[in-house]
Amino acid sequence: MRSNSPEIRPIAGAIGAEIAGIDLAQPLDDATVAALRRTLLDYLVIFFREQRLSLDAFMALARRFGTPVEYPFVRGLPGYPEIIEVAKLEHERVNFGGVWHSDTTYQETPPMGSLLLAREVPPSGGDTLFANQYLAYETLSEEMRRMLGSLRGVSSSAKADVTQSLVRSDGRAPGGPHPSRNWAQSAVR
Repeated sequence: MRSNSPEIRPIAGAIGAEIAGIDLAQPLDDATVAALRRTLLDYLVIFFREQRLSLDAFMALARRFGTPVEYPFVRGLPGYPEIIEVAKLEHERVNFGGVWHSDTTYQETPPMGSLLLAREVPPSGGDTLFANQYLAYETLSEEMRRMLGSLRGVSSSAKADVTQSLVRSDGRAPGGPHPSRNWAQSAVR
């Protein structure tokens, strides 16, 4: 670890913080993990730049936040069933996960979050967007919140066939496996 106290820089008013001064490839002490968890709770999404993580280090990091789980509709990497590879090649016109979604909230016990590791990012485009649903609710009118307060939301995997249409015959997301041209993703409970 480069530093015992991470540097936290908020990146937007509604969501997200960038964290510097930590080498995620190295074992993290309990105090650092506690600080990262607190930052995640405060900012909802946290980003680390220029991290060089092996798949083993990625899994070790995921385990510090919770129990990694397998994605139910896409086969994980050999030896790493909890990691799915997401890649889009130049000839592909549709990207895996390219619609607004919340990762696996339809499960009986949904994951607490997802980790993404960018191996190669295009010079423009290729953005992953995040939305602060707490703030969206809090900024609704009192009347709208009152109306919504009596409703119950249900998450479902009924539209999983949309995802399935984007999965290759080998059970992988489009473009995989290309270790130098991908995102690796793991969800943790």
